[in-house]
Amino acid sequence: MNYIVIISTDEKLNMTIAKTVNDLFPGEVILQFPPSEKEALELLEFELPELVIINLTDAFIDTEAISKRIMADDWLHNFGIIGIYDEKRRKENELLEIFRGINLLTLLEINKVQYLLGRTFKIIYENRQLIFSGWLTEKLINRVSGSFTIRNSDFMVVPVYAGLIAMCMVRRGWREKEEHRNLQLALNELIINGIEHGNCGISYEEKNKALMEGLSMADLIAFKNEDPEVSRKAVRLDWDFSEQEVRLVITDSGDGFDVASFVASLKDRNNTELHGRGIMLAQSIGDKLVFNKKGNRVSLVFFEKNLGEKAVPLGFSTEEVVSVKKGDVVVKAGEVADCLYYITSGHYTVYHNNQAVGSITPSDIFMGEMAFLLSNTRTATVVADRDGKLIKIPRESFISVIKAYPQYSMFISKLLARKLVQANESSTSS
Repeated sequence: MNYIVIISTDEKLNMTIAKTVNDLFPGEVILQFPPSEKEALELLEFELPELVIINLTDAFIDTEAISKRIMADDWLHNFGIIGIYDEKRRKENELLEIFRGINLLTLLEINKVQYLLGRTFKIIYENRQLIFSGWLTEKLINRVSGSFTIRNSDFMVVPVYAGLIAMCMVRRGWREKEEHRNLQLALNELIINGIEHGNCGISYEEKNKALMEGLSMADLIAFKNEDPEVSRKAVRLDWDFSEQEVRLVITDSGDGFDVASFVASLKDRNNTELHGRGIMLAQSIGDKLVFNKKGNRVSLVFFEKNLGEKAVPLGFSTEEVVSVKKGDVVVKAGEVADCLYYITSGHYTVYHNNQAVGSITPSDIFMGEMAFLLSNTRTATVVADRDGKLIKIPRESFISVIKAYPQYSMFISKLLARKLVQANESSTSS
């Protein structure tokens, strides 16, 4: 997270962001404050930042236009986004709906930025491998696991933890981009339940009474945390991504509850009711939801990985689509590399001297790019392991696209540089 773009004309907000970043990471992070929409889009497309902060209710920036441009060619936009908003201008739910198609990690109300931004940055920085790996390291890292310890005092930044997991799942193909918001909301609600009802022992009646009296949940949780025994409790979120499944386990430090009775009661409720909303959302978006007998641990499991086709980069959308069948030879050693392939789906094995030496998936983005760019002959044969689709890009088309979309050249350069680094690291370690 060494390059951050801030899209905002609010000088006070920008100064707060700059001070927060410089206090946390002195001399480590480059901040860019583009003065116009045009320059903002150029930075997003050519510099490929790791994190972007957008003032979504800035009166002098058409943030919806920027969002549409990001969504028009999301091949280039692998950064996480922190949205900042003024609730006097627009409500949170409205913004979540408008900007649901971008990689929105969390929304921060502008009056809470000074209090929450530093904590948000720290969470993202400590877990940056979840979002900044993206396509470029998915092949290198087949299994990713870890855990978050979320204290009761972290109540206000729970959406950041949920957003990190949701983005990672979408990036790695476990759920569609359109499901990002509901996935994040389900995780957020399950973690909040662990803090509110598990750790702090807040009953639904107590919660409703406090809200009717004008108290916020943050106020009620802060009051409960005045008890040292309560303040020591935390919710633990364990996550494990493998090739076979994603398993998310949320454990609180409370006494649990009658799981069977509660789950049975959900059958008579609808999805618009707040009580039990997190569990109902989790049931609808996951493949399996299981509570332990005590009721203080819930496991959300995903078995069905989305193996659908990846979106084609805007510049290559009119090129020839090649449908391959299991067993097809896609490229053959010794052939002239007069094209490269963009991988939209499938799984492929690489053979050198009749020996399997590796595999290629959509996470590799391109197939045959090295020989193509160096104008060499193919050095390996690639065979399809199952049905799939490729976009064939001849040399003339590639050059035309680079001229029309010069930002692609920067992305491809970074992609190749990253692959070379990974190859060198692999060679050194072996």
